[in-house]
Amino acid sequence: MSNNNQQQAIGFLGGTFDPIHFGHLRPALEISDALSLKQLFLIPNHIAPHKSASHCSAKQRSEMVKLAIANQPGIAIDTRELNRHKASYTIDTLKELKALYPTTPICFIMGMDSLVSFNSWHKWQEILNYCHLIISQRPQWHPHFNSTVQELVDRCKTTDKQDLHNLQCGKIYFQDTSQLDISSTEIRRLLRNSISIDYLVPEAVSNYIKEHQLYLAVKNSK
Repeated sequence: MSNNNQQQAIGFLGGTFDPIHFGHLRPALEISDALSLKQLFLIPNHIAPHKSASHCSAKQRSEMVKLAIANQPGIAIDTRELNRHKASYTIDTLKELKALYPTTPICFIMGMDSLVSFNSWHKWQEILNYCHLIISQRPQWHPHFNSTVQELVDRCKTTDKQDLHNLQCGKIYFQDTSQLDISSTEIRRLLRNSISIDYLVPEAVSNYIKEHQLYLAVKNSK
């Protein structure tokens, strides 16, 4: 099947983005470029209100993502999971996306740690019926998979990126990416301790965090 605009794959990368940082953004951009994705969407995950009490709201996480990608036309935001009032499973999101993009191959991006535990995901056996899996990996890293995941990789792995555009779903593709040693947890720790987060997050995100006084120390704690 020839590759045309209708068939050019689109990508989706989920995360809590609490807050979004360059460790999310750089691999996303590298994958989008390397695989010639038509568009890459960042999907902020739903977080139960009781879990995010000391962090920030869904709207604020969404606003920070929008600020982070404002000057990157190939990357957009998809807020469907934030609009749900309960935990959302990947399979539910993929079913919605396939209904929205019935003739477009969908590439769902995840880290190697997620693939290692993939057979613990809700309805994991169905996921590849709706998408390709793109595994963002550290160069030269060869993890140990359990036998169930190894069998899935052996059956579905491809090294031909054109498969991601020519086939609707069903392939697993490994893409080397820059693995920046940045975490949202560490950024929140720095902010609680009044330490600069410059060069860890886009400047617009840093300014938003300061303006809204996010991630500050909880009262009555150090």
